Order: sequence, then C-alpha cells, then structure tokens
Amino acid sequence: MKIINTYAYILFGLILILAALLRGQEIWSGNFLFLIDQGRDLVEVKKIVFDHDITLIGPYTSLQGVFQGPLYYYLLAVPLFLLNGNPWGPMFLMFLISMSVVAVVFFWMRRLFGILIALVASFLFAVSSEAISAATYIWNPHPMWLLIVIYILGLYELVLGRLRFHFIVWSILSLMFHFESALAVFLSISTCIYLILFSRKSFVSKSFFLGLGIGFLFFIPQIVFDLKHDFLMTRSVFAVFSGSDQGLFVTNEQTSYLRLLNSHTNEFLLNFRSAFPIMPYSPQLWILYFIVLLFGIFYILKREFYSSREQVFICVLTGIMSILYLLTFLYPFPIRYWFLTGIQSIYLLIFALISVKIVSYKLGKVILIFVGILFVMHSLFQIQKNFSSNDYGGTAKLRGKLDAIEYVYKDAKFDNFGLFIFTPPVHTYAYDYLIWWKGERAYGFIPHQKQEGTFYLLMEPDPHQPWSYRGWRETVMKTGKPIKTVTLPSGIIIEKHYAEKD
Repeated sequence: MKIINTYAYILFGLILILAALLRGQEIWSGNFLFLIDQGRDLVEVKKIVFDHDITLIGPYTSLQGVFQGPLYYYLLAVPLFLLNGNPWGPMFLMFLISMSVVAVVFFWMRRLFGILIALVASFLFAVSSEAISAATYIWNPHPMWLLIVIYILGLYELVLGRLRFHFIVWSILSLMFHFESALAVFLSISTCIYLILFSRKSFVSKSFFLGLGIGFLFFIPQIVFDLKHDFLMTRSVFAVFSGSDQGLFVTNEQTSYLRLLNSHTNEFLLNFRSAFPIMPYSPQLWILYFIVLLFGIFYILKREFYSSREQVFICVLTGIMSILYLLTFLYPFPIRYWFLTGIQSIYLLIFALISVKIVSYKLGKVILIFVGILFVMHSLFQIQKNFSSNDYGGTAKLRGKLDAIEYVYKDAKFDNFGLFIFTPPVHTYAYDYLIWWKGERAYGFIPHQKQEGTFYLLMEPDPHQPWSYRGWRETVMKTGKPIKTVTLPSGIIIEKHYAEKD
C-alpha cells in the first residue's frame, strides 16, 4: 500500500509540474496581457496601497451602478505592495491560485473517493484550456475557479449530512460576490433550490444560521457603500426588475426571447468545450467528452456501477448544473462568457469519476487511453510552443506598452515633456498605471498634458479600424509641429512634437 501511495504522489508531482509548465510562460517571460481591465484594477489597487485610499467596492459589473465587492482589490494589494508596484506580483498571484485549484482537487477528491479518481481529476484540471487561461492574465473572475471547486466539494459534504460545511458553502458563495457577482447570484439561488428539494433537514441546524451569518459579513463593504451613496446599487437592481436594460445590452443585442435562450444554450456549450484541452486539429472532439458524460450520468440508475457516495456526488453536481441552466430561462439578457468562469469544474469532476468507472469496460478503456494520450501529447506540444515562442504581444501585452513608455522618456532625455495617449478602448488606465510605476517611481516625474514645448503622441492603432487614431490626432492636435514619427515593434506609433510656449 505504501508503494502504491508513493507512486501516486510521484504521479501527482508530475501533474503539478505539467500544470506549472502549461501556465508558466507569462510568469517566466514577464510579458502578459495588460489591457483596460488590468490597468483599471491596478490603478484602483495602487490607490489603496500607495495613496492609502480605502475603497468599499471592486470592479464594475455589466449592470450600471452595481459593483463587485472590494476583496479582489485587497487580494491584489498584497503582491503589489510586496513588489513595490510591479504588476508581475498580481500576475504571479493568478498563477498561484490556478495551481492551488489542482492541489485542492487532488487532496479533497483523494479523501472522498480514493487516489485514482484524485489523480485523474487533478490531471484534467491541469490540462484544462480554460483553467490554464485563468493563470495567464489578471482578471477578477479568475479566482472563481478556486472558489467554485471549494463550493462544489463543500456542498457535496453538506448533502452527505456534514452540517459544519454550511460554514464553507455560504461563506464561499458570499465571497463570489467579490469576484463575479452574476454567477454568485445564480449559484446562490441554485443552492437554495437544491437544498429545499433534496436536503431540507440541513436548514434546521445552528450551522446553517451561523454559516449565513458569516456569509453576511462579506457583504458589509457593499452595504456601507450603498448606505453612503443613496442606495445606488439597490436602485440599479430594482431598475432591472422593473424592466430597464441599463448596461446589460450592447449595440444590436436586443433580440427575441427564443433567440436569447438559444444564445444562453450556446454559451453553456462553449463553456463545456473550454473545460477540456482545445485542439485545433480535432475541434469536434468535445462531442466525445459530452457522450461519455451523458453515458456516465445515465448509468447513475445502475447501483452496481457506482457506490452510493459516488451516486450522491453525481446527483449533486448534475442537479446544481441543471438548476443553474434552467434559471437562465428567467434571465432576459445575454449571458457573457465570463459569467460562467469556473463552472467547467463541474464537468471535469464528473468526467474524472466516470473515467475511472468505465475503465473496466473494454471500449471505455480504449477511449480513455486514446483521450489520455491525446491530452498529454497536446500538452507537451503546447509547452514546447509556449516556451520556444518569443511572442512580443503587439500592443496587448506588457512589454509593448513598457517599451513605448521607455522610448518616450529616453528620447526626451528626461526633460520636462508632455504626453497624450490614444487607445481604442478610449480609457488609458493601462498606460496611467505603467506611467506611474515606470515614470514617477523610476524617473521621478509624470509627463504633463499641455501642448507646449516638447510633447509626444502615443497611439495604439485599432486592429479593426487602423485609421481611427488619425481622427483622434486631428481632433487633439491644436498647435505644434511634428518633429519625427516612429512605429515601434509592438505597432505603437509615437509622434514627437514641439510647440512654442505662450
């Protein structure tokens, strides 16, 4: 038995290494996506850490006037403080959270169902396309992967009668409102419905009320914010229930109810596909995974196929997933793909359990060996591709933006100069943060915004409308004459101008 456990832990170590290599290219290179969302969040975290401006809210949601909770910002504040403003710190945090998901799945599933299912489950999380993506850029929905795994396994323990897991389930659901509120709402309602239908006795316990009480504590920042701002978020939510579509639709999205339901279903299917490695040379392979999943769920009726605890596990996961999907029939707006971030965990955990069960069938064994080899080969190819590639990233990644800022400072020879920035999203949060980090802290000053003396125009061409920066330049430019124009390897265009001072 000890020998088996030793080999199992060696295999788990190899799975962790595989997971780290699949997720580590951005950390290793220090060149990761740094767009409007990343810039916006780090500007707010910078206010907390370096300007000592405490906040009660986090990032905005799709609904105007409603915000995520602030704990995401405070989570990012720790590595940002430790690395003195370097955005690599929050990026490393995303990597650690993604890696911790693999570890939590292994150790919790090992305790529940044994070492073999734990190994298969952790391997699936290690190679999952969307789980890998959650480690490659800073974004508030990404920690949902860890929260949802803990929520799922905690809910299963609760349904088994371990009432102390009320503390975990309701605390985790409350925490989700600080990272992705839309999914938190759906999961909270789904959980209540599921427990009412299948585990009513669990409500009649001290643990339930204590769990709700602890969960309520995580809402205190939003409640205080609402009280201080004339119930802004409450009024926004009621506005939606009264028929307003504020902030939830974008151009040309209004459509018939049936088309909207079809759109919801497509989002769930895309979410299912993203749970597994996405291989360009076999784009329809997800259908095989779907068939295996349906086969395994259908066989829940055969008692000799699953143990009683395994049956409960599959029933809990499929039950929550079914209720969650049916609730979207009442949701009269588009479902954004990030609303479902981490829900892939449900498919992966069910697939892991089914995989171990069908290994005793000849056809099942053939399918699993084929899929397993395919996943490993794809992962090794992806690792080789990631680490052999020197992807500069154009205007989207950190290096291109930093090079542009460095160019301006060095070209100006550290003299006092002005800087005007154009980006397709209009807001310049990403540059605002990087100019503070590299400009004020490294060079001792931030460029002014006056068209006098030497000043620069830094322009990101829009890949969809590459001419759009010209209209901005013609609108912004009131005086001065161009001295030189350069296009950097990232594609960023920089113009140096000079205007006589009044």
